[in-house]
Amino acid sequence: MDSTRRTQLIKRRAVAKASLTRMQYFLESDDLKVNEIKVRFDELPVIFNKYDTAQDELELHDDTDHSDDRELFEKQYSEVKAKFNELLHSVVEQPLSRRSSPRSSLSGHSNQSPRSHVSSTHTLSYQLLHCGLSTVIHAAGYTTATLLRH
Repeated sequence: MDSTRRTQLIKRRAVAKASLTRMQYFLESDDLKVNEIKVRFDELPVIFNKYDTAQDELELHDDTDHSDDRELFEKQYSEVKAKFNELLHSVVEQPLSRRSSPRSSLSGHSNQSPRSHVSSTHTLSYQLLHCGLSTVIHAAGYTTATLLRH
């Protein structure tokens, strides 16, 4: 492999690693919003593919062993992805014993009328659908009414 191509691939790999590090810093921040978490989570495969493409070519055509770099990247990537999954799924992970009927799960404030509960449910449904979590919630067997309790 010529040195110019090697340098390009190492730079591309470095750009992907820097993107992953920025994701990690984002997750460590105090100001996390569900929509932003979802958008950034969706970018993870793009970062991995950029890294993997450059790394594969280096491993195939360069005489230098690059396996340590891959190992470190994959470890960091797994940690970041696990943290995203933890954040995204914390919305729906509730013990089965805490589930109740829609009426009782909506009765967190006993002085609210049923109409205000429906409005609250609709608003939460819209927010969850808007940020793309509805499939996760429904796949887990939860309803938006169950989520209103907390």
